[in-house]
Parts: sequence; C-alpha cells; structure tokens
Amino acid sequence: MSENTTASNSPGVPVEDPTPFGLLTTADHKRIGRLFVVSSLFFLVLGLVLDLLVRADLTSGTDFVVFDADSFAQGFALSRETLTLLFLIPAFLGLAIYMVPLQIGAANLAFPRAAAASFWTWIVSALVLIGAYLGNGGPYGGWANGVDLHLLALSGLVIALLLGAVSVASTVMTMRSPGLYMDETPPFAWSCLVSASMLAVSLPVLLGQIAILYIDHRYGRVFLGGNYGIWERIDWIHRTPQMFIYVVPALGVAAEIVLAAAKRRVFEPLAMYFTIGLVGLFGFGAWTNFAVTGEGADIIDGFEGVVLVALYAGACLGTVGLLGLVGLAVIQNRKLPKITTALVAALGAGGLLLIGALTGLVGAAADWLEIAGRGNDGNMQMRMTTWVTGQQSVLVYGAGLLGLLAALHWWAPKIWGRQLNELIGLLSFLGIALGALLAFVGPALSGLLTEQPDFVYADPNATSMYAGWIDDSGAEGFTSLGLVGLVVLLASVSLMILNLTVSVALKKGVVAENDPWSALSPEWLLSSPPPLGEPEDLPVLTSGTPLLEVPEEEEVGV
Repeated sequence: MSENTTASNSPGVPVEDPTPFGLLTTADHKRIGRLFVVSSLFFLVLGLVLDLLVRADLTSGTDFVVFDADSFAQGFALSRETLTLLFLIPAFLGLAIYMVPLQIGAANLAFPRAAAASFWTWIVSALVLIGAYLGNGGPYGGWANGVDLHLLALSGLVIALLLGAVSVASTVMTMRSPGLYMDETPPFAWSCLVSASMLAVSLPVLLGQIAILYIDHRYGRVFLGGNYGIWERIDWIHRTPQMFIYVVPALGVAAEIVLAAAKRRVFEPLAMYFTIGLVGLFGFGAWTNFAVTGEGADIIDGFEGVVLVALYAGACLGTVGLLGLVGLAVIQNRKLPKITTALVAALGAGGLLLIGALTGLVGAAADWLEIAGRGNDGNMQMRMTTWVTGQQSVLVYGAGLLGLLAALHWWAPKIWGRQLNELIGLLSFLGIALGALLAFVGPALSGLLTEQPDFVYADPNATSMYAGWIDDSGAEGFTSLGLVGLVVLLASVSLMILNLTVSVALKKGVVAENDPWSALSPEWLLSSPPPLGEPEDLPVLTSGTPLLEVPEEEEVGV
C-alpha cells in the first residue's frame, strides 16, 4: 500500500525508516494502523471461506457435506474465532490507532511501542492459532498438545487486543489538544473510547477463563470436560450482547460521515455521546457464559432474564437515538446530501446494527416470556437455535463489514493518499448488504420455525446432522438461503479488496486533496496522507468540527 514517506524531523522524535524493514521497528501509529487494517482484510476472506464451508455442511441435516465427524466442530470454532478475533475487532482497532490521534490533535498514541507490540503479538498469535487447528488442536481437537497450543495462541490474541485497546483509550483520555474537551471530540474518537474501554473490562474475563482451561486441560482434565469443555466456556465472546462492543465504532463511523455530508453538527452532542455509550455499556456479555448458566437456562429466568431483555432494549434505544440524531441533522440541511459509497454504507451499517439489536431483543423476550412454548420447560430456547447465527451474521457482515467499507472509502485519502473507485464501491455495498441480509434471514427463520440448533456443545456433530433434533425439514432450505448470502458476500468482499489493490497498491486511484469531502473533523486539516513520524506542528483544537467553523466565521464577518 502506498504511503507518504517524508519523515518528520521533530526534535527528540526518532526518524522512521520508510523502507518495509521499518515496519518491524515502527512506533508510528499510522503505520501500525495500516498493518492492522490490511491484515484483518486477509483474515476476513479466510473467515468467510470457513463460514461458507460450515454452512454448506448444514445444508444437509442427515450427513456431512464438506467436513467430517473429526473436523466439523473445529471448522465451526475456527470460523467464529477468525471473524471475531482476527477480523472484526482488529479492523476497527487499526482504524482507531490510525485516526484517533489525528482527530484529537495528538502527535502519536499514548503508548506507541505497546501498540506496535499489540500488532506483532496479534499476528504471530493468529498464525499459531491457525497452525494449532491444522495440527488437530483447538476445541474438540484430537491432539492434546494442539489443544494447549490453541489456548496459548488464544491468550496471545486477547493480550494483543487488550494492549491495543488500552493504547487507544489512554490516547483519547490523556492526549487531546489542550482546548479539546471530551464532549467536543469527534464521534469516531468517542466511539473508539467506548469500545476500547469495554474491551478492557470484558477481555480480561476471557483471559482468566483461558488460564483455568489451560491448567485443567494440561494437568489432569479433572472438572472442565477436557477438549469438550473449552468452546462452551469461550463461546460468549462470539455472541451478543458482547458483540455489540465490537461494532460500536461502526456507529462512530456512521455519525462522522452523515454529519459531514449534511454539513451540520448534531443539535445535542451530549445526547449523541450518550447513545453511542449506551450501546457499548449494554454490550458487556461475560456474565452470559453458557458454562456457568446451565447452557443459558439461568439467564432467561427471573431477574437475569429481565437484565438480558433490558440489555437488548438499551442497545436498540441507543442505536435508534443515534440514527435519529444524525437523521435530524440531514433534515435540517434541507437538501439531500451527495450519494457516496461512504454515506450509503454508513447508513446501512447503522440500520443493520439496529436489526441485530432488535433480533436479540425479540429472542430474549420470547425465551423470558416463554412465547410459543420457548424457555427452560418448553421448546428450545431461541438462544440455542440458529436465530443466534442470523444475529451474528447481521452484526459481523452487516454492521461490521459495511461500517468498515464506509470507513475505508471515507478515510482512504487520509490513510493512503488515494480515493477509491466509487462505482466499484457502490457495487460492493449492494453485494455486502444483500449478502448480509440473506446470511441473516436464512438462519434466523430456521431457528424461529424449525428450532435448528446453533451448536450442540455436548455432541457437536449433532449440529450438522440435526435431522433428529427438529420437526421440519425446511431447515435445509433456510440454511441454503444463508449459504447463498455467504457466496454473495465473498464475491463482494473480493470486489472491495480489488478496489483497494487497484486504487491504492497500483496507484490507479485519484490522488487525494487534503480534504476531498469538505468534511468537518480535525484530521482533514492535515495533509493526505500525513508524513511518517510525529508532525512538527499540531493544530490547536477547541472543537471537534474545526472545518465547519471556518465558513461560519466567514459568514459572520460578511
């Protein structure tokens, strides 16, 4: 990928090596952010392929199609870990590492070396994780040392993401320009603070569970079920409400782009920050661990059931509130903004996040109120069916991937100095939106109408050969619908990566001006892209929308 290789010569700042070897020793947040974003795109493709193979297996309820009895559970687990820990979290973490210092007037991250260590620990752990699965390790693996290796790699991933999250959160809290108060920060920087803070609270819970699992599996397998007890204890990080934490930055992206397109501030900034924070706060999901809640039985009864319903309701309220605030800004502008890939993808991400929150609310309410016989004493809980698979799909592929598409088109000029092709971008948007909806609707309908199991912890192969668990063979048709969505998604993601490759790597994209969008936030005061190293001069900020104030001041002067 291309970048500005003019290094800064600020006193006391080490000069960055502009060659590829400099990536190994860099402490520049811009290069670290690029590394995270580009690497996560490759893992996105891997995760999509794995998810496609898993869903292909589910198109038959009586036999395996792609995997076999010895590999299905491992393929299922690896697909979830790849999409969450190798794509979704690091993609937005990379964007935060790159953009947050530019948005708040900081020279670098609070802990740039920690951020660099975060990336290299993450990439090495990711490769070890994949190697462990290839060696018949991981949950339900047949090689004991491979199972241990998977747990060690997983702990490395968690530590790496924690390091990155702490670096981002510390930067927003301590390194803002002296005149830039917290309630004036750009919405993306605020959303990154919310997401990073909640990761710093929830991921240590996972790290502690991994430590207990490793000790038990390595030294006796006494009480946690050996390799069959692992997935049940870590699956909560791939489910809601925890997944809301990962897509909070997509709300920040949506707010940034829509407000810039409308050329308006939100009329009540504190309300905007509150709604974004609400989604992150209600995303804490460590307490829903299936291994300590009787496979979910304890969290749909009594007080716990009320709390779960309230969490989903809060996430819905926060998303609706944010979309309403930015929508009001568009209405106040009294004219439609220019339609761009970034704008439609941002709106799509917000809309699909709302669908994901509503899906969780409906499922939790149905289980708690025992609607249609759901609950502990009746039919299978919605949380145990592919209703959850549909919700995961709409959040990862809908809110997450569309949010990333919007961010890449919006900030590509600032990250790489080139604009992406708009026509290809719009085609990518249409394909991702359609694929995400199909990947959501198919499993959701199957879980609702046929009670197809999402995953059977005690007998994972029953997840694929589910004919004996359901009363209606329509599950195979619904699953095939979801599979079609995955095919569309894979083609659309390939188109998105092709756009990046041609526009940026091959330098065919339009050379960007400093502010090609006539945007509002502080990063557009800088060159596109900013030079390597720390800048000699930083803008003095008193607002998160300095570029909006210039025309206002000129108008007042006239």
